[in-house]
Amino acid sequence: MLETIDALALFLDLLSAFSGITIGILFFTLKIRDQKGNIYLALFILSLSIGFLEDFFDDEKLGTLSETINIGIETDLFIIPSIFLYVLTIARKRISYAWLLLYLPGILFNFIDFTDSDADEIIQGLTYVLLNGTLLFFSFKVLNRFKARLKNYYSYTEDKNISWVKVIMVAAVFIHLYLFFGGIIYVISDSEAWVTVSDLILSSLTFFIVYWVGYNGFQQIGYINEVSNAVAVVDVADKAENCITDEQLSRYKCCCDEIVKEKYFINPDLTLKLLSKSLSIKERELSELINSCSKKNFQMFINEFRVKEFKKLLNSDKILHYSILGLAKEAGFSSKSTFYKVFKQVEGITPSEFKRQLKGPNSCSRTT
Repeated sequence: MLETIDALALFLDLLSAFSGITIGILFFTLKIRDQKGNIYLALFILSLSIGFLEDFFDDEKLGTLSETINIGIETDLFIIPSIFLYVLTIARKRISYAWLLLYLPGILFNFIDFTDSDADEIIQGLTYVLLNGTLLFFSFKVLNRFKARLKNYYSYTEDKNISWVKVIMVAAVFIHLYLFFGGIIYVISDSEAWVTVSDLILSSLTFFIVYWVGYNGFQQIGYINEVSNAVAVVDVADKAENCITDEQLSRYKCCCDEIVKEKYFINPDLTLKLLSKSLSIKERELSELINSCSKKNFQMFINEFRVKEFKKLLNSDKILHYSILGLAKEAGFSSKSTFYKVFKQVEGITPSEFKRQLKGPNSCSRTT
């Protein structure tokens, strides 16, 4: 049984390694504008793949093959810096040449001839944990801020999801924790079975990450630069209370009145840019007005208009000809999941429950 598991782990290592190298080379060779992000993504998947290819050839079970083939490159300290720089690129953070110093520990570890002493292993382990842990922490912060910017620019974000990058980082965190606690278990139990099962789990995770990056990376290449450039103009308001002037409040009310009058919100693809053009106001200024005066992001600000429109449609003759989802689309919602989520968030009940209340004998109108 253990031999079968070990053979499967070796097969997954080999498949992941060669697939990852192929995908990485493809990312390098893609000719699109703003190639920098793809370069970091390629470095991430190449570093991951080469590392596991080296582990494959170092496996003692390969016999003479492990003695004749030696890649001799340690790539562990190139993996997380590459995904961190990719995240910075997506978020349109300015990347200077100084950021490339993140690769310095990995370069030094390839040139320094470490012994197998406990002290050297501790130094390498601490460097690995501190560098990768710090970069993963800041990667999550940057992505969360970028997600907030998406909601301050688009009224609909389901097709502009970057959660796939978070999945990679969560997998990386899991691998780090697994290696740490797995090492403790191995020291305590000294079990060969545990090592074999651990190798299979790590190989399976690597296989998943390689194909996850390949699939999602190629899926989003077409528009990720466009999205990143669009949201770069948006500022995310701090949680602290902003001082609102009477002039700002007056302008905000005028904008709201114009939005209701012209029903700009019924466009499911409405963005901050489109609305700013319609209202003849600068994007950044409109974003500041919405965040300061409504205390909401752009997405929620527009969706509340859509909820109010849906409630009006429920009391109109259209209720005779449209389903709930049909009315939601008339109000500007582009998907059922978003509509139900937003309506429940605003009203505290589902659209179906709200409709039943309207039909009840003692119900009160809530369409104002």
